[in-house]
Amino acid sequence: MIIYVNKGINCYIIPEIAILINKNEIMYSWQLLLKFLLIKLRFIRVTMFKQRRLMSWLNWGTATIYVFFQFFLQATTGLMAAGLSQDFHLTKTQVGTLSAAFFVAYVVMQIPVGLAYDRLGARKILIAASILLSLGIFGLSLSQAYWQAYVARLIMGCGSAFGFVGMLYVTASWFSNRQFTMLVGISETLALMGVAFGEVGMASLITHYGWRSTLYIAGCCAFLVTLFVIFIIRDPEVNLQAKEPEVIPLKLALKCVLKNRQIWLAGLYGFSLVSIINVFANLWGVPFLAQRYPTMSLHLVSTLISVIFIGTGIGGPFCAYLVQKKIDRHHVMALFALLAGLFFAIAVYWPISPLGILYCLLFLTGFFSASYILVFEVVKDSIAKELRGTALSAANMILMMSAPILQPLIGKLLELNFNFKQALSLIAMMLITATFLALRLSNKEKKQNLIRRHVIKASVFKK
Repeated sequence: MIIYVNKGINCYIIPEIAILINKNEIMYSWQLLLKFLLIKLRFIRVTMFKQRRLMSWLNWGTATIYVFFQFFLQATTGLMAAGLSQDFHLTKTQVGTLSAAFFVAYVVMQIPVGLAYDRLGARKILIAASILLSLGIFGLSLSQAYWQAYVARLIMGCGSAFGFVGMLYVTASWFSNRQFTMLVGISETLALMGVAFGEVGMASLITHYGWRSTLYIAGCCAFLVTLFVIFIIRDPEVNLQAKEPEVIPLKLALKCVLKNRQIWLAGLYGFSLVSIINVFANLWGVPFLAQRYPTMSLHLVSTLISVIFIGTGIGGPFCAYLVQKKIDRHHVMALFALLAGLFFAIAVYWPISPLGILYCLLFLTGFFSASYILVFEVVKDSIAKELRGTALSAANMILMMSAPILQPLIGKLLELNFNFKQALSLIAMMLITATFLALRLSNKEKKQNLIRRHVIKASVFKK
């Protein structure tokens, strides 16, 4: 505020308004006052828009960090397999079972996770989940027996169960439908790229310091993620209004989700595609390559596996780009599944000497397996908004069942004297099956969405 003093008259100059104050006389310029208020209101509106935009990106970024950490933990078991087997005297089946414990808890928690997000929002849920995840990591690093390690892996799975769905929920809450698929693809890219390069560093840490010390460092990082969640994650204003949100009865919510044909087809498609990451890259890829190339160091093996994550990270946004260009979604999904199966089969069955060719094959396998991110767009478009969290969780549950089912199953096949090529044939066959599942997907999601929304609201009204 600038003040001018002249012959007993104080003139307070405010932008766009002048107020003259003399001893007994006050003169307001109503026209300028109105103009000033309009300018201020517009400024406030623009400021609020910018603040909301900033908050949306901060929320999305924090949720993506959580997803990165979840993916990172999923990918560490293969690197720690030798150390775990030595310390706890485990068979291959037990190694697969211990790794699968993470995913058992992850899968079991998915439906409760979706219901919790639909009712409580993202902030409270992610704070509790990140604390639980930190405790699980520290517990595994301190475990002295197989059962203790198994319980710690279960706790880690429970904490991680909220990560990916939380990112989907935050993205759907803060951004438009047009931005959803692309941002989910970018989140996958950032998370998988981080895992790809982090896995190489993880291999070095395990080699030099052992798996326990490495997990202790990971636990400290998980605590930092918890602080990020506490200070940044917020629910959008639409979820904080005084008006009580419409709550769908639990039985009706589960019925609408579990009877949705699109969710099951898309989920089984994702089950097949994500097995590249969950089963091969996260666990059995390292022992397979170590057996094929006995002189190869753990560092080089982890580099080969990391190429799959890089390919998936690049392929995700490319899938989203193709869909945004109005290319039929189910055709993209079918083509990518077919090509992923082809390149994976060549990488497993063809005796490859030049490592450069193997790098390319694993990269292309990861690139084309990235089409599983389109599963969540299919699910989001096939269900009413009130059930979005539950539906996304159900789809994610079906996807992640590939780990607890296939990891120990492949371990059992190896114990029964099947070789790696024969055991890994399961993944190749499922990728071919996924091609036909994609072609069965319908393009009538919007009509089904409207019908389900009408049924849900009518049921709530009757209640």
